[in-house]
Amino acid sequence: MSGPSRFRLRWFPPATRGPWALPSDPQLLRVFLLMGQSNMAGFGCVRPDDPWQPGDHHPAPGVLVLGGQSTLKSPRPRGRTCWRPAVHPLHLNQKSAAFGLGLPFALRLWQEMPDCMIGLIPCAWGGAPIDHLGTDSALYANAVRRARFAARSGTLAGVLWHQGETDADSESAAPAHAGKLSALMAGLRRDLSTPQLPFLIGDLGDFADERRKPAAVQRRNIVRSGLRRIAAEDPHAAFVESAGLPGVDMVHFGRDALVEFGNRYATAYLGLVPVI
Repeated sequence: MSGPSRFRLRWFPPATRGPWALPSDPQLLRVFLLMGQSNMAGFGCVRPDDPWQPGDHHPAPGVLVLGGQSTLKSPRPRGRTCWRPAVHPLHLNQKSAAFGLGLPFALRLWQEMPDCMIGLIPCAWGGAPIDHLGTDSALYANAVRRARFAARSGTLAGVLWHQGETDADSESAAPAHAGKLSALMAGLRRDLSTPQLPFLIGDLGDFADERRKPAAVQRRNIVRSGLRRIAAEDPHAAFVESAGLPGVDMVHFGRDALVEFGNRYATAYLGLVPVI
C-alpha cells in the first residue's frame, strides 16, 4: 500500500448543471449539515490509481450541495447560496478540502430513500477548534443562515459532526470539549426551531495512538469519551464508531476509510430515524 507521501490531491471542479430539480414537496429533500474540522471537510487523500466513484467527475445522483459557506472571520457567504449537484469537493473555501465522508453518507442514504433527494450543507473547517464552530462564531452564524435558507425548500434532517482533534492537543481544551459540544447542539436546535434535530457524532481515529506520547493519547481519550457520553445521553443523537478505519497520517482518514465512515454515519442515522 502506498504511504502518505504517495497521496496527492485531485481537484474536481464543482458541476453547476445537471438533470435535476428541487422536489415540490419539502419532505422529499432531506437536508444535513456537515460540521467539524478537516476529517468532515475531507482531507483529500486520493491515490492516482483509485477507481472513480459517483461524485468524482460527475454529479452524484440524488444529492445536492448548498453553496455560500463563510470563512472563520466573517459569516458573510462566499459564493452564491444556491443548490448545485454534488461533486467533490463539497467544501470550497479551503484548498485542503476534497474527498470527504459527506457524499458517501448521502449516497447510502439515497439508496435507502430513493424517492427523496439528499441535500448537504458544508459547514466544516480544517483545523478549527470547537470555539471556532460554537454559537458565537462566524461559521455557526453562517450555518444557521444557510440551514434556514435550505428549510424553505427542504426538511432539516440532521447534523453530521466530526471534530475534536485540535481540542485534544490542549490540556485545557480537551476536558472542556464535551460541554462546549453539548452547548452547540442545544444552540443549533434552538436557533433552527428543531428541538429533536438528530446529531451523528463521529469518533476520532485511533490509528496513530501507538506513535503518540501517553499524555497526548490521554487527552484524545478524554475527548473521545466525551463524544461517546453526549451521544449516549441524548435521545436524538448517535455515536459513530471509527474502529478499524485506517489513516494516512497522524490525524486524517484515507479515502477508503472515509467511504466506510460515511456508510457508518448513514447506518447510525437509519438506526436513529428509521426509514418508513
